[in-house]
Amino acid sequence: MAETKTEHQAQRFLQKIAEKYPETDTPEVFTDVHIRLSQETGDMMAFDDDDNEITRVVIEEWINSPLDTEEFYKNAAQCLRSLIEQGEKPSGRLGIIQPYNYVLENENGEHITELYVADDDETVIVGQSFMDGLDKELDDFINNLLKD
Repeated sequence: MAETKTEHQAQRFLQKIAEKYPETDTPEVFTDVHIRLSQETGDMMAFDDDDNEITRVVIEEWINSPLDTEEFYKNAAQCLRSLIEQGEKPSGRLGIIQPYNYVLENENGEHITELYVADDDETVIVGQSFMDGLDKELDDFINNLLKD
């Protein structure tokens, strides 16, 4: 599958983040990576926990996207998750103290979803919030216990 211009720009954006936090044997930085998107301007910006800008790019295809807001963020999250997962294989981890995560936010810094959570070398969660569905799983577990 051919890489789109958007994927290429997003991949370069994520590479800039990796360059800011190169992998080390003893990471000293404790932060999450906050990715803010603006559907209106096409801006994609990365910030640390102290709201310091790490990098930014303008994704032209996103400017005034015809998608509704929910669909826009859903599509952007899917693209970013895929690219982050590719770059976060054990040899490509960030030099940030674990646990850390990539968080998708709107242009006002309001939380949309977790894109990627790295807890240790064996626990990596990609996708929707790792708490999604937990209530149902616990309810099912309790119901099964009560049946016996």
